[in-house]
Amino acid sequence: MANQNYTHMAFIIDRSGSMSGIARSMKEGFNEFIEGQKTVEGDATVTLARFDNEYEMIYDFVELGQVGSLELNPRGGTALLDGMGKTMNSVRQQIMEMPVDERPGKCVFIFITDGDENSSREYTRDQVFQMIEDCKADDDINFEFVFLGANQDAISAGNSFGIRSDASLTYDATDAGTKGAMRGLTQGITKYRCSSAPEASLSFTSDDRNDAMGISSIIPNLDSQLINDVKKKK
Repeated sequence: MANQNYTHMAFIIDRSGSMSGIARSMKEGFNEFIEGQKTVEGDATVTLARFDNEYEMIYDFVELGQVGSLELNPRGGTALLDGMGKTMNSVRQQIMEMPVDERPGKCVFIFITDGDENSSREYTRDQVFQMIEDCKADDDINFEFVFLGANQDAISAGNSFGIRSDASLTYDATDAGTKGAMRGLTQGITKYRCSSAPEASLSFTSDDRNDAMGISSIIPNLDSQLINDVKKKK
């Protein structure tokens, strides 16, 4: 049986040219995420891959404490499918080669992009979809998938890969939106790692979605209060 106290986190991050406007905030958000995860109980390792029209593996099953600062240096196109496919293939192969009791009980893939696919040459959308479905069918390891997308409907994009709507998050391609998305990711991953449920999952809240779009959560709270006041008057 896999080690339920061990989580592997695999990041696949877009570094195409269009990320230049939010590269600094993505770097800061990622670094804060890593620092936050160091305070969470349980073992954790990290895989980090970045892609444009080329693919680069930065960390490969590295202990959480060994993960350094993120560097993006945006350039090139968006080979999203290749980034997803190559990373999932590598991670799953390595897990399957581990002794059963040393495998992570939880493995989450975090896909982060700010645009649509335009440069992949090795993987198709159907192939990526099937890879995700194959992971979901694993009875021993709790695979989870997260899709963060800017300049698009991330829920629709995530659904096209078989990723649940509540695990997909649209973020505004601004400093505020990017940092908000990473805050939501931090909270979601923390709950996922700490959950003892056999089928623990990650989901974003309405406050997470507002934060990722740079919208204050005070607004919906005020709306709820107004609704309650109207009901009382009736």
